[in-house]
This record gives sequence, C-alpha cells and structure tokens, in this order.
Amino acid sequence: MTSAVINTVSARVINTQEVLLIFPTEIPGVFQSFTGLVGETLPGANGTVIFVPQNRPAPPPTTAPTTPPTPTAAPTTPPTPTASPTTPPTPTSSNNNGGTSPAPVANNDFFQTNLGQATFFNVLENDTVKGGSGTSITVNQFSSTANGTLVFNGGGIFTYTPDPKFFGVDSFSYTVTNGTAPAQVFIEVLAGNQPIIIEGIGKGTETSDYITGSSGNDVINGLAGNDTIFGLAGNDELRGDEDNDTLYGNEGNDTLTGGEGNDELNGGKDNDVLDASAGDDTGFGQLGNDTVIGGLGNDSLYGGQGADSVRGGEGNDLIFGDKGSDVLWGDAGNDTIYGGGEEDLIFGNDGADNLYGNQGNDTIFGGIGNDVVFGGEGDDQLSGETGDDFLFGGLGVDTLTGGSGNDTFVMTSESGGANLGDAQIVNDFEPGDRIGLAGGLQFSDLFISQSSENAGNTIIRNGSAGSYIAVLIGVDSNTITADSFTPISGTIIPIPVPTPTPTPTPNPNPTPTPTPTPNPNPTPTPTPTPNPNPTPTPTPNPNPTPTPTPTTPPLQPPIAQNDAVKRPPDGSVTFNVLKNDTDPQGSQLTLVSVGTIANGSASITAGGNITFTPNPGFTGPSTFPYTIQNSYGLTSTAQVIITVNISPTLLVNNGIIVLQNDQKNITSVNLFAVDPDNPPNEIFYRITQEPNLGNLQIVGSTPQRINTGGSFTQQNIDTGSIQFSARNVSGGDQFLFLLTDNIGTTAQNSFSITIVDDIITGTDGDDLIIGTGFSENIRGFAGNDTLIGAGNRDIIEGGTGNDSLEGGEGNDVLQGEEGNDTLLGQVGNDSLFGGQGNDSLDGGAGRNTLLGEDGNDTLIAGDDSNLLSGGNNDDILISGIGNDTLLGGSGNDSLTGNAGDDSLYGEDGEDLIFAGVGRDLVLGGPGNDSIDAGESNDTVFGGTGNDSIIGGDGDDFANGGDGTDTIFGGIGDDSVFGGVGNDSILGDLGDDSIFAGDGLDTVSGGIGNDLIFGDEGNDTLFGGEDDDTLAGGGGADSLIGNLGNNSYYYLAPTEGVDVITEFNINGDDRFLFSSLGFPGFTTAEGTVVPLQGIIVSNLGSGGDNISNKQVIIFQDTFDNVQAVNATLKNQNGSGDTAAFFVYRNNLSYAGFSGAYVMGYDPNLSDDSLPAFDLVILPSLDPKTNNISTLIGPSDFVII
Repeated sequence: MTSAVINTVSARVINTQEVLLIFPTEIPGVFQSFTGLVGETLPGANGTVIFVPQNRPAPPPTTAPTTPPTPTAAPTTPPTPTASPTTPPTPTSSNNNGGTSPAPVANNDFFQTNLGQATFFNVLENDTVKGGSGTSITVNQFSSTANGTLVFNGGGIFTYTPDPKFFGVDSFSYTVTNGTAPAQVFIEVLAGNQPIIIEGIGKGTETSDYITGSSGNDVINGLAGNDTIFGLAGNDELRGDEDNDTLYGNEGNDTLTGGEGNDELNGGKDNDVLDASAGDDTGFGQLGNDTVIGGLGNDSLYGGQGADSVRGGEGNDLIFGDKGSDVLWGDAGNDTIYGGGEEDLIFGNDGADNLYGNQGNDTIFGGIGNDVVFGGEGDDQLSGETGDDFLFGGLGVDTLTGGSGNDTFVMTSESGGANLGDAQIVNDFEPGDRIGLAGGLQFSDLFISQSSENAGNTIIRNGSAGSYIAVLIGVDSNTITADSFTPISGTIIPIPVPTPTPTPTPNPNPTPTPTPTPNPNPTPTPTPTPNPNPTPTPTPNPNPTPTPTPTTPPLQPPIAQNDAVKRPPDGSVTFNVLKNDTDPQGSQLTLVSVGTIANGSASITAGGNITFTPNPGFTGPSTFPYTIQNSYGLTSTAQVIITVNISPTLLVNNGIIVLQNDQKNITSVNLFAVDPDNPPNEIFYRITQEPNLGNLQIVGSTPQRINTGGSFTQQNIDTGSIQFSARNVSGGDQFLFLLTDNIGTTAQNSFSITIVDDIITGTDGDDLIIGTGFSENIRGFAGNDTLIGAGNRDIIEGGTGNDSLEGGEGNDVLQGEEGNDTLLGQVGNDSLFGGQGNDSLDGGAGRNTLLGEDGNDTLIAGDDSNLLSGGNNDDILISGIGNDTLLGGSGNDSLTGNAGDDSLYGEDGEDLIFAGVGRDLVLGGPGNDSIDAGESNDTVFGGTGNDSIIGGDGDDFANGGDGTDTIFGGIGDDSVFGGVGNDSILGDLGDDSIFAGDGLDTVSGGIGNDLIFGDEGNDTLFGGEDDDTLAGGGGADSLIGNLGNNSYYYLAPTEGVDVITEFNINGDDRFLFSSLGFPGFTTAEGTVVPLQGIIVSNLGSGGDNISNKQVIIFQDTFDNVQAVNATLKNQNGSGDTAAFFVYRNNLSYAGFSGAYVMGYDPNLSDDSLPAFDLVILPSLDPKTNNISTLIGPSDFVII
C-alpha cells in the first residue's frame, strides 16, 4: 500500500505492502499503522499527518489467535508471577470486561534485526491499562510469522529468527488477557552489507545494496541507497531507484533504469535500453544496437558498438555515438555530440550545441540556439536551423543550410574540388550571414562569378581557374562583397575524439481521407404485375399493333484503368488516377478510397489526386488498389503500380572549340546521357545559365534560341539539332545545366565552350607550329610535333606521337593525347592533360591543374597552389612552394610535398610520399605505403596496407590504419595510433601518446615522458627513458618500463594478466588504477585515499587481521588466484570491501612458477565472486625475507 502525503510533520514511513507505518520523529518509539481502501482519508500519526492511499492494500494478516503447541512451545497463558508486595496482583478472569475495571489495551510494536540474525523483544512494554500498569497485562493468544520462526518465552518476551535469505518486513498479531482488539507486531529484517542474490523478481533494501541476478530473466529494484546491481545473463530489468546507483546489464537484451541520483548504467552485450532518469548520469551502451536516454541532468552517454539511439534529455549533455550508424539527440541544454564512425543522424535540439559528425556521410540538425556544427569526413548534410550558427562541412561534398539567424559558413582552401559538383552547397545565404575563411584562404584569393539556377546562383572559386569552393543557391553575385566574408583564425577542424538516440519516432503515416459510403444502387421503378389471363376482346377488324416505346438501358459502372507511376528513390509522388478513367454515362467521377499499402501510405486530395509516401528506406515497387464512383453511386476498382525511378546518367561531357562567328553542332561525342527507364526524348538538359559569348539553339527552318530556363533532349543531340553559334569575340564560355527525366535530377554540370581566333592544324609528320598572339586551337595530329602558343588562351592538342607543347602566356589547355609528351604551361592558370603515354607535365607560373592520366607520368607543380593528379600507372608528383594538392591515383606513385601546407593522397598502390616542409595532410590510401612527414606538425593516415610512417620533426598525428604498420614518431610530442594489425611503433624523442590498437603490437616510447596504450592483443610495451605510463589493455601483455619512474596503468580487472619484468628495478615504479574500473577506493571525484597494507604471515580466522587493509601481501604460495580468494574470505578481519593482493603463484603460469603475482578481489568476504590476477612480477625475488622492501601500499595509486 502506497500513499501520498497531504500534510506532513517530520515522520518516517515504512510500507509493509499490507499496512502503512507512520513514525513521528518527535515521539520516539510510537507509531500508528493504517489500512484502508482507495480514496479514504486516514487519520495521521499524532493527529497531524494525513495520508491518502493510492492503491488497494493487500489483505491483512490473519489475526485469529492460536494457542502455542505443547510441550515445546510456551503455554498459551503464561504462569502468574509469584506475588510480592511490589508486584500488583494478577487480575482475575471473572472481570471478563463485565466488571467495573477497564480492559487492558494492546498497542502495535515495531522492531528491527539484520539478515539471518535472531532477536528478542517484549511486546507488553507499550501496552496500557487505565488505573493499572504493564506488569498486570499478560499475553493471551498470538499468530505466527510468515518469514521466520517465532518462539514465546513468557512475560511478553518473544524470540524471532528470520528465514536464512529473507529480508523485508514480517509480522504477527497478539491479544492480551481480557483485552480489547488485537495488536500488530512488525519486524523489519535489514539486508545489511551482505550481497543479495535475486532469482526472478526481487528488490533490495532502503540502504546501499550489492545485488546479483541470475542466469535467467530477472526484475530487480534497488530501492533507496547507493546500489550496485549485476544482471548477469538473460533479458533483465534493473532499476536503481533513489540515490547513486551502478547497474550492469551484461548478457541479454536488458532494460536499465537509473532513477533519481547520479547513476552509472552499463548495457553490456546485446540490444539494451538504458534510461538514466534524473541526475548527472553516465550511460554506456557497449555492444549491440542500444537505446540510451539521459533524462534530467548533465549526462555523459556512449553508444558503443552497433547502430545506437542516444538521447541526452534536459541538461548539458556529452554524447558519443561511437561505432555504427547512430541516431543522436541532444534535446534541451548546451550539448556536445560526436557522431563517430559511419553515417550518423544528429539532432542538437534546444540550446547552444557543439555537433561533430566525424566519419561517414552524416546528417546534422542544430535546432534552436547558436550552434557549432562540424561535418568531418564524408558527404554531409548540415542544417543550423534557428539561431546564429557556425557551420563547417570539412572533407567531402557537403550541403550547408543555415536556417534563421545570422549564420557563418566556413570554407578553407581544401573545400570543394576541381569540378563544380565537388563544391560545397550553401542553400540559404541571406543578408546577415557570412562566409568564414579559414586555413589560409583569403578574400583576395577568390574568384566570384554568376551562375543562374532559377533566381541565379553564385559560384566561388579559389582563383579564376582554381578549385570550386562553394555554390550559393539563389544568390546574385553582385551582392557578394568583402563584407560578406570574415576571417577565421586558428585550427577549426576538431581533433578526432576516440569513440558513444533512441531511434526517432517516425511521423505517423498520414491518415487517408475516410472512404465515403457509396450510395446504394438506385431502386428501379417496379414493373407492374400483368394480368395472367387477360380476356381478349374479339374485334372483327383489328387495328395494327403500335410500335412499343424503347426500354431505357440499365446504368453502367465507371471504367477504372490501371495507372503506372514513377517516384524518386527517396521521396513521395503525387499523381491523378482519374485522367485515364471514364464513365459510360459521362457523369463526373470521384476518387473514394485506396486499398491496403504494404510499404508506405497514401493520402487522397481533391480532384482525384493521390500522394504516395514510401516507408523510410523502402526502395522497391508498390502496388495498391483504388476505387472510383460515378454520379449514380456505381463504383469500379483498378490498380496503381508505383516503380522507383532511375535518374539519367551523364556519360560524356566533352566541350567544343569553335571559331569566332562560326557555328558548331553539339553531338553525342560531346554530350551523351542514358536513362534505363526513359527514351532519349524524355532525357532533358535544363539550362540554368546560358552562354555569354554566343547563342545555344535548336536548328531548323527557323533556329530557336535556348535561353536560361529552356531545355533540349538527348534526342535533339542525337539528331544533330543542337548548335552553338559564336559571336565575334574569343575566350572561354560555358553553359550550365541540370540533367533530368522530370522525376530525378542530377547535380548541376557545366559544358565548356572555347571560342578561338584561329584553328591551326599540322600534318601527320613532325610539325613545328608557333602561334600568334591571338587565341588559337593548335592541332598537331600524327608525328612528333612541337607546338607553341604565343599568347592569349590557347587550346593545344598534340595528337599521336611524342609531342612537345608549350602554352605561353594565358590560361591555356594542353592535351598531350597519345605518345610520350612534354607539356609546359608557362605563365597563366593552365590545365595540362598528359593522355596516354609516359608524359612530363610542368605547370609553370600560375595556379595550374595537371592530370597525368594513363602512363608513368612526371608532374611538376610550379610555385603557386596547384592540383596534381597522376592518374593510372606509376607517377612522380612534385609540388612547389605553394599549398598544393597531390593525388597519386592508381599505381606505385612517388609524391613530394616540398614547401607549403600540402595535401598528399597516395590512393591505390604502394606509394612513396615525402611531405616536406609545412603542415601537411598525408593519406597513404590502400597499399603498402612509405611516408615521411618531414618538418612541422603533420597529420598522417597510412590507410589500409602494411605502411611505414616517419613523423619527422614537429608534433605529428599519425594513424597507421589497418595492416602491419611501422611508425616512427620522430622529434616532437606525437600522437600515434597503430590501428588494426601487428604494428611496430617507436615514439622517439618527445612526450608521445601512443595507442597501439588491436593486434600483437610492439611499442617503444623512446626518450621522453610517454603515455603508451597497448589496447587489444598480446602486446610488448617498452617505456624507454624518462618517466613513462604503460597500459597493456586487453590481452596478456609484456610491460618493460626501462629507465625512469614508470607507472603501470590498469583500467579494469578483466583486461588480462600482464608481465612486468622490471618493477622497481630501474626507478621508483607504481601501479595506477582507474577508479571507474576499481571502485570503492576514492571518497570524492579527483581525490585519492592512501591505501593501507599488511603482510600476512599467519593465515586463517585467528591469523593476521586484514580489516581496513587495501593492499594485502602474502608470503605464502598458492596454486591459483581462487585459492587466494577463498583464503581472503576466511582471513581474520575479512569484510565486504575490495583490496589488492600480492602472492606467490605455484601452478598457473608456465615459466613463472613461484613468482609473485599482483591481483584484485572486489569483495574479500565473498569468494562466490571471482578474484582477478592482474600482473606477474618476476623481478620480485621470491626468496626474499622482507617483501616490504620490494613492494608496498605506496606503490598502489587510485586515480
């Protein structure tokens, strides 16, 4: 029975499930009990507390008195005490409440004892009789207890012994001789500090409990107190309830609820649901596809492995999606969210949030507040929504939408790419917004031009021929000034955080318009019943029979025809089903209903329109029926067949070269697209920006000009009817277009048009052609040609043969084509294409683009910021002194960065990469790469394969990736990640942080105070010189500190058994233990309690006292750790606290027989819980007579 307090004085409440006990604190030892029905108002204790029951109580215990058995039990009526002058006489039974003496009153009692502990008490001490005293009252009859043994000892004294595993409230009733109503005795059995084992459904106590479930499906409620609950196997439901609880789901699909307090929830294996509730909680989903909810408070939530749903709730939360495609919500508060690996969906919701997509193609919504949104790697979709937001896409082709507020869209020199389709898309650049320039990008570097898509777009490039940085949708370029930009100083790309909401509730399927009840078929007019035997009237001269009136034909139902509809892969489609339906009577048709839809929903709108919305992620065909009705109420049904549209694909996009005042047709050699489910006449090129230096037109008897907003088809191209007519001016031109089938539309593309003053052609021999100062198209054809452009913009084509091409001044295009060609761009922003063969490309001065294409090519950048792409085969790429981008392509390439902050991508093949001077970004890509980062603070990713990485000078970040890698940190404070594989890592000079990753790794810190984590696998870690910290991680690791005062760090007792070969040999070493993995040693966050130790020489319950000792050193030899566990349980002073121990192990570890081993016992008094060996210490001499000189409590530190 539970109650809600209406008016309250200071009181204690105990709920026995049968009655409610109220203890006013100002009247010690007095209480009242209440039973009742729902809705009753009960009298309060001391007249000032009123409780209203919220649920019907369980039936009260039977109060019928029972006579104690004879002879073992006490007699029902205790013997009368011997009379004496000080003892009142025993009242006689003749009163029977019928005399003048008042009846004695039995009052309720409450007593307490501990689990498994007997207690005795006197129930008559608080019983009263008006005009008498308690000594004149005797027990008449009493009932039995349900959960223990009750023995009557006489004189009102009972002995109660609880059942061995019972804790909670037990009770019995009694009457007094000649008394009134019976009284209740309540006995509360406390669990104390004993571990509670629950199988099935159970609960703890109001104090701090340690509870372990079973291997089945358990439901456990910790109640009040700082509880620790282990679910073990099965699909468990664990509830911490009040105070600061720690819950472990372990195996099974578990549900963990923290309740009030600062709780820690650990999901464990399988698919768990964690609800932290109120408080500053920590939730770890760990393995499986988990749902983690923070609730109220500033929570830290980790999804772990799997596709998790993590929701922060109210408060300033820290959320990690970690591995898997996660859905993460910040909810109210200033939250920080990291998506982690794969494709995440992130919602900041209310508050000023920091949102990081990290790896994968992420979708991020900032919500309400001034948010900071980083996309990270991948093609991300970022939306700031409401507030003044800061959006940075990072690497990849990102789409940025600011929403309402004054937003900042950040761009760097690495944003975008060589093609317009690589640019960052800004959907809603509005007055008040700014473009943030970072990473060395300046306003003076930018080339801003007008596009035209609907209202027109603005294109921002890194120079007039540099990379496409951004496209501002619907923005007039004349409105973009220097005031539209703001410099961003410092590093804006966040350091990757080692990586953890519920899945968002989808919008309900729209409710279709209710199907109207069709009108019933009209009742035809009844046919008159004819006379069965009419009497003919004879007529001598019969008249001719008149022509009968034609019968009206019956009404016909409408004719519904099947409809075939296409929809986009990721969206809904609206269509009209009545267009091909008819009615024989010509009456108006109405769409009245749609049938069952298996993979989506449909809604009906006016005029016969249906909007079909597929279920999220469904990409297959759908079929459903629909019903129409005519004006007469007749109906007909047909089918709708919806297929997923396949958008057209652009296969060929080769520009044209045309003379001034000339025309040239655009053929399928220049522009060609295909569509599997549409013919060429339904593949449209929709013009979003028409050319400036001529007219695009459809030829015919009267040429039809194609302006912005117009279109032509692939069939027009195939029939030769698309033509460009040039004006009397040379130069580069283009038109922009969208490729569409009117359902699916590709990204915007550009078609290149070059207008030249002259076209100069060579022969099939070895030609020498030197251009003039005009813009020319020089064609060498066959032979080993030398082609030189003298000035202006030239298009030079070598043809077949080993050709030499020079662009001269101007922004030239050089195409080597077949043969081993030499291409020199010289002055200007040139584009060089090697073509087939082993070519040499030198961009010269200017911002150039060099593409080696097929063959073993050599590409040299020049002094400005250039793009070099080797293409196929084994290429040599050399940057200049600018900030260059080098792409090795397929093959075993050599990339040299030289000066500048370069980006070097080895891509496929076994590449050799020298980053050079500058803050470089190096990605080796697939293959066994050799990388030398050179000077400055570089970032290096080896990628897949067995890579060799040298960090060089500077504070470098190096990640080996998958494979057996060799990493040399070099000079500086480096951060090194080995990744998956058996890696060899040397930190070298500096204070390095090394994370070996999964595999059998060998790590040496070198010189400096290093931090080394072995992670998973049996690793070998060398600290090197100075004071190092070594953490073996999972597996049986070998830890060698070498010189210095070294620390050996342990995160959890289950990581494995390590070997420390030189403990306290070359310095003053120590053990570090995480307070999260080894609880019970710290009193507050950030504080350390000095550990107390003892050397045990005398074993057993009468031996050395280990109470309040956290470091226990045995001089005895044991066969294994569980033998130590059993000894600790039985040792004098053993309690339910945790401790570290050191002992000599005789049998467990081959090669280390008799060596000292250090371990951990989470509960000294309970050997049913396992103890753990942590490390073998062969450097401690087992023959020593004074072990305290080798190891002691000061060597153990909890952090």
